[in-house]
Amino acid sequence: MAKTITLDDIVQRTGDLPSLPAAALKVMREADSSTSTAAGIAKILAQDQALAVRVLRLANSAYYGLQRKVTNLQESVVVLGMRCVKNLCLVAATYPWMSKRLTGYGLGPKDLWTNSFGTALGAQLVARLSGKCDPDQAFTAGLLHDVGKVALSVWLEDKTALIVEYANRAQVPFDSAERRILGYDHCEVGEHLGRMWNLPEELILAIRYHHAPDLCDPTSPLVDCVHIGNYLTLSMGFGLGGDGLHYAFSPACFVRLGLQPEALDEITDTFVVGYEEYETLFQELAKP
Repeated sequence: MAKTITLDDIVQRTGDLPSLPAAALKVMREADSSTSTAAGIAKILAQDQALAVRVLRLANSAYYGLQRKVTNLQESVVVLGMRCVKNLCLVAATYPWMSKRLTGYGLGPKDLWTNSFGTALGAQLVARLSGKCDPDQAFTAGLLHDVGKVALSVWLEDKTALIVEYANRAQVPFDSAERRILGYDHCEVGEHLGRMWNLPEELILAIRYHHAPDLCDPTSPLVDCVHIGNYLTLSMGFGLGGDGLHYAFSPACFVRLGLQPEALDEITDTFVVGYEEYETLFQELAKP
């Protein structure tokens, strides 16, 4: 079937494309720099008052159990660490549009957020266990892996039934059905957005290949971690939507990461405990 909507159509004609605040993007880059300082991170965050307030509120949430209240940005960076604050900043920046209903994917309010955060946590756990990539980078990649859905959902609303019907009839994953009906999938749309935001190439590849890690050339430990994290999250029933249809898991990821398949049981147990602990952060995020 010929595609009727191009990637350019989505970018040019979708009024509410997801966006990352400039401050959040700067914090991501600065935190990964070898010359970054707590004062520098705080100065960047201070450029976006709404984002700064949300980060401070998250830093003071019950999850971190700090003995004293953190009252300024630089202190929060010192107490929690640059990488932790970078992730908090990303969480605070993405929650507003990741928590929306996405009808085109059969996702209710907060379903995409639940899946994205779960994938971030799962990818981080896999990265730590394998030692093949940076856990904080895996968290970032996991959180952003499905960003293409936010842009594509509005175009799918009158095609969802057709895509689901094809996926079930052909017994193929939802992303394969997307490509059959539209000519591309949410992974490609996400890659397009990642390049618009000028994200690091390794994050763009994780967005692009999280459903097909074996196609990433050369293969990437970061992509493998996100793939396993996404599979784990969907298998737990977190934010299933269309992606839960006939998910094509790649066992080769375990081989490349030097893990035994049995490691998934250990990761699952840690994942469940960790996710439940984050509930206090979710409560803070939900506040206006």
